[in-house]
Amino acid sequence: MRTRMMCSSFLLICVFAMSEQCSCPIPYTQRIICYDPIVVEAKIESFSDDDYDTYYQISVTKFYNGKGEYDTLTNKTTLKTPKQSSACGPVILKVGSSYILSVAVYAVYGNIMHHNLCELQVDAASATSTLLEGIAGKYQENCDCEIPSMYEVPHMGPRTNNQCGHSTQGCDGVDSICARDRNGQCNWQNC
Repeated sequence: MRTRMMCSSFLLICVFAMSEQCSCPIPYTQRIICYDPIVVEAKIESFSDDDYDTYYQISVTKFYNGKGEYDTLTNKTTLKTPKQSSACGPVILKVGSSYILSVAVYAVYGNIMHHNLCELQVDAASATSTLLEGIAGKYQENCDCEIPSMYEVPHMGPRTNNQCGHSTQGCDGVDSICARDRNGQCNWQNC
C-alpha cells in the first residue's frame, strides 16, 4: 500500500512538472510564417521588465508579412515576451541587434505585439538564403501545402497533392520550403 501511494505521488508530481513546460507544436519555419500575422526585421532598442514579462522597445526596419495588421496597432514599438518557461520563455534579445521575428497580436492583451520561443526568432545577420527566400514570399505562396510534424511517424502510402512528406537529408532543416512543383504536388524544394 505504501509503495502504491509513493508511486501515485511520484506520478502526480511528474504530470504537474510536465504541465508546466512549453510545447511548440509548429517546428517548421513555413508553418510559423503561415500562422503568425506579422513577420518583421526589427532592431532592439531597449527593454524593461516586470515579474512575468520582458518588454522590448523595437524599431521595425523591414516587413515580410502583415504590414496592414501592423498599421492597425496603437503601439508599434513594444514587443512583449514571457519570462516563464511554461509560457515558452524566456526570450532573450540583445539590445542593438536586429532580428527577424514573427509576432502575434491579441486584442484581449492590449493589442500589442507578442513573441515567444515557439515563434520565428533569427539574428538577421545569420539568416540563411533559404529562410530569406521563404519569408520573401515562398512560404506564404504555399501555405496550402500540408507539412507533417517532425515528431509524427512518417505517412505510409500515397500522399495527396497538398502533402509534403517528411523532409529528407540535404534539406535546409526547419527553414526548408514546401512548395508545389510543376505537376501541382507539394514537395520540399532544393533538397
